[in-house]
This record gives sequence, structure tokens and C-alpha cells, in this order.
Amino acid sequence: MEKPVDHATESSETIPHKSNDLENTNHPDESEHQSQNNNPTETATTPESESSQLSLPQVMEAVDDFIQSLSSSTDPLQEIPPAVEPFPETVDSLVSKMESSGLGRDETEDSAFINAVNRISISVIRLRELNLDSTPVSSWLNRASSVQHRAVSLLDEEFRHLLDRSKDNKKKNGDEHNKHDESDDNNPPQEEETFPDIPPESIPTLKKIAGAMISAGYETECCMSYETSRRHAFKEELSEIRFEGINVDDVQRIPWESLQGEIASWISIVRRCSSVLFPGELSLCRTVFPEQDHASLRKGLFTGLVSAVTIRFLDFSGAVVLTKRSSEKLFKFLDMYETLGEAAVTIFGELENSIKTDIGRTPVPSGAVHPLTRYTMNYLKYACEYKDTLNQVFQHYEKAETDETEPEPERHQREDDEEYKTSAFARQMIRVMELLDANLEVKSGLYRDPSLRSIFLMNNGRYILQKIKGSIEIRDLMGQAWTRKRSTELRQYHKSYQRETWGKVLQCMNQEGLQVNGKISKTALKERFKIFNNMFDEIHKTQSTWIVNDEQMQSELRVSIAALVIPAYRSFFGRYKQHIDSGRHTDKYVKYQPEDIESVIDDLFDGNPASMGRKRT
Repeated sequence: MEKPVDHATESSETIPHKSNDLENTNHPDESEHQSQNNNPTETATTPESESSQLSLPQVMEAVDDFIQSLSSSTDPLQEIPPAVEPFPETVDSLVSKMESSGLGRDETEDSAFINAVNRISISVIRLRELNLDSTPVSSWLNRASSVQHRAVSLLDEEFRHLLDRSKDNKKKNGDEHNKHDESDDNNPPQEEETFPDIPPESIPTLKKIAGAMISAGYETECCMSYETSRRHAFKEELSEIRFEGINVDDVQRIPWESLQGEIASWISIVRRCSSVLFPGELSLCRTVFPEQDHASLRKGLFTGLVSAVTIRFLDFSGAVVLTKRSSEKLFKFLDMYETLGEAAVTIFGELENSIKTDIGRTPVPSGAVHPLTRYTMNYLKYACEYKDTLNQVFQHYEKAETDETEPEPERHQREDDEEYKTSAFARQMIRVMELLDANLEVKSGLYRDPSLRSIFLMNNGRYILQKIKGSIEIRDLMGQAWTRKRSTELRQYHKSYQRETWGKVLQCMNQEGLQVNGKISKTALKERFKIFNNMFDEIHKTQSTWIVNDEQMQSELRVSIAALVIPAYRSFFGRYKQHIDSGRHTDKYVKYQPEDIESVIDDLFDGNPASMGRKRT
């Protein structure tokens, strides 16, 4: 296990140890006598006195070593290391300090505190998993658990406080705006609207707190605090722009002249939500919960908030539609339709933005399908259920954009021109797919191993292709030409993988360099077998931990590898093994029989650590 990232190394705070200072105090004469007669290198220092002098970074390092030992040691833990023993009290004192000062004021102190909470949480989780009987360990675990709960409670409180600071900012900005209006009505401030209005300096702390709470096992509490705060903020925002929501009965009773004003307000609010509030909320959610394994969490939080607001909008529009029909209402109905169309285009555009801005620098473990790929393809699948409506919407806005720009030069299009025949929504789908392809290509560069890079692209490409083949709507929109192109790309990734991984393996089984003066050199031959063994072992060790999600593609990969490697090895083995059999320690050089190769290949791409136990004898 890797050590947690430590940002507390700048601190030189010394950690107190609960020891009796009088017991450790020497008489002046004694101290002078010891310094004159003892060699400093031979002076024995008790563990307790050592831990009492450790700085915060040193204690953190000791805890890191302790956590590492919990994962690697096979001996049951009987006692807590002396340097780690006072750690619960250390964290408790940090909690008391942060209760007074609060988070979000000093980034260095925030990092030191959160890193300490992360470490005590990991320690508690690991010790609970071990379920040890040792009384000293149980005592330490109880103390640490109590401190952890207190620390996370503080984090939860600070999390809500930092999220709620947007309200204070809004009130402050509103007061300043009013003062400005009173002093100079002719020159109102021209500022770009931002939402949510959370101070930029609070964002890193929010992100760290969320990560610490989730790692500590308090994901539910973290999400509850975030959702409650954001729902309240959104409610206040809608109240400020005078949207309270009208029920169906009220809409039926309101005179048409008054209802027209409500419709105008509704149109303005829906446009603002789709262009400002929803994108701002999505951006905040991605920032606070940025990790790849938080994708479903982000989706749940954002979807829950947006759904609650959108339902209120749709309730109003549905109620308006149910009013008594009359010719003068047509144009207001069309205004509402236009507004919903604009909102649909804007919201769908956020899918493109989410792909463009997904720039995580951590590769998906084992080359598996990226969460962005799953999210995008599932989104498109559901969108295709409304393809006729969306096609009308995108056609309308494509035409509007064309009318506002200079016309393109006339093209000589044929009836069988694919682009000519595709719909506006299909063009939008293809644009999204191109963005996803470009993003995945960049993400593949995060893998240092070119072979794993190819596996990653194969996994994601196969997932996309299977989603398209599994949906008649998507398949019809994308077209056969696009599907064939995707299949060709998959074959290219496959060839690239074979070349990068197995090209050198095949090279070591050729005849060049094995003969000296027309005779087989046993030394060169032994070295060649040794090289093959090392390369094959390393591939097995590494690539058995890689993942190929699709079973059919996993099987195809193994079959193609076997067809490439086994005949070559069988030929090499049959031709040259006899030259080594006459010597001693044959097994040292000829590690694999031809039939062993297939067994090892069948271990690849399972996502499990390699086991050589399947080798035949």
C-alpha cells in the first residue's frame, strides 16, 4: 500500500507525549557527569523519550510505516509501536485547534489536519479488518475510533459551513450592488454572473474534506450534507428570481392576462437555469468530487438536484397546457416550446462540455473501461429514445445558426452521400463520439506501457461498439460506415498490442546468433532460453493483472496470442532442446514445455495476480 500524500511536512510542531516530566529530568550534576563519561553514540534512549520529541511530519511518517506493516506483515500485531501510540491524542489536539480556528483559512494547516484524519481513518479501518485480540491494540483502536468520529464530525460541520458561505457572499454582493445603485444609477456594474457563488479559495478545502470523509467511511453523511446545502442554495436562488412554483389548480384559476406574466417569468427562469445554474452546479459537483470512482456519486447528487427543479418547471408547463384552449394562447405556448427546446440543446451541450473537461491525470487501473465511456454511452442510449423530438430540436437550431452565419459554398451532394442523409441529431451524436474518441486517446497516453495503452483503447472501443450494436436506435443513427470504421480501429489496436508485447518474444526464438563456426553454441542457446523465460514470466506477471472486460474479446486475444507464440516456441523447443539435454541443470534453462505456454496465456487479462501454479509438469 502506498503512503498517503503528506502536505504537513512544512510543520515542525513537536508532538507531546503523556509522560512524567519529573521522571525524565536529571539532576544538573548527574547530567554533567553523564555527558563527561558516556560516549554519545552508546547512549540508550527509551522509545517513550524518542516519541516525545517527534515532530508532526515524523509522527506522520511513523504512522505511514505502521499502516504499511498492517498490510504486509504476516505476524499478528501484539502492540502499537511507541511512535504511533500517542497519535490519537495528537489528532485530538489538532481537532481542538481546528474547532477554534476553523478550516478554509490556512491551506497548510488544513492539509496537515486532513492528512492526519486520513491516516487515523486508514489505521482504524485496517485494524478493524484484522480483528485482533490484543488488549493494547484494542485499547488504542478504541481511542483512535473515538478521535476519528470527533474529527469527521468537525469535517462535516466545516463542509456545510464552507458550502453555505455562498449565501453570505451573495448577501454581501447584493448589499454592495444596492449601495452602488443608490450612488450611481446611471452606471450599473457590468459583471458576468457566476453560480454558485462559493469563494475560489474554499474549493480545494471542500474537495479535501469530501475525500477524507468518504475514505473514512462517511460517504452517506458527506452526500447528505452536500445535497441539503445545495438544495437550500438552489431554493434561495429561485426565490430571488421570483420562482415559487404554482400548482395546477392555481394555474386553472388565474386569468389569462395574469398567467401571461407568469409564463414570461417561467421562460426567463428556465433559460437561466439551463445556461447558468445547472452548468454551474455540475461544475461544482465535479470539482468537489473529482475522483474517477466517485462518478456514480456525482451523477446521483447532480441528477437529484436538477430533477427536483426540473419537475417544478414541467409541472407548471403541464398545467398551462391544461388550461382552456383559445387562439390567443398559441404564441405563448410556442414561446414555452422554444424555451424547452433551447434548454434541451443547452443541457445536451453539457454532455460535450463534460467530455472536454474530463482531464483526470490518473489512469483507470488495469486498462479497464473508463467511467466516462460508460456514462456517455448510457446517456446517448437513453437520449435515442427521444430521437425524433431531439432531431426536430437540433434541426431547428442548426437552421437558426445557419441563418445567422454566412452561407457555406454550395456542395455537389449525391443522394447516397451519408452526411447528406444523416439527421441533425445524428450529426450531434457523431460530434459527441468524436469528442469521446479524442478524450480516450489522450487518456491512453497516461499509461507508460504501450501494450496496456492498446488494451485500454480496445476495452473502451469494444464497449462503445457493443453498446451501438445493442441499440437499434443508436445503430441506425450512427450508420454502418461508422460501425465498420470502429471495428477496423479495434483490429488495429489488437495488432498494435501483439506487436508491442510479443514481437520481442518472437525475435528471441529466431536462429540468428545461435551458431558459431557452423555449430550450435550451447552458451548462446542457454542465454536465448533464459531470455525467453524472463520475458514470458514478466508478461505473465504483469498482464494477468490487466482486465479485458468483454469475454469474447478476452477469448479472441488469448487465441490469437496462442496461435502466434505456441507454434513458434514448439518449433524452437523441438529444434534446440536436444542440445541442452546432455548438460546438467537442464530445467534451469528450459523452464517451459510447449504445452505449458497455453496454460500461462489463459491467465492473462483476468485482473488477478499471476500464479505459476498452473504450469504442467
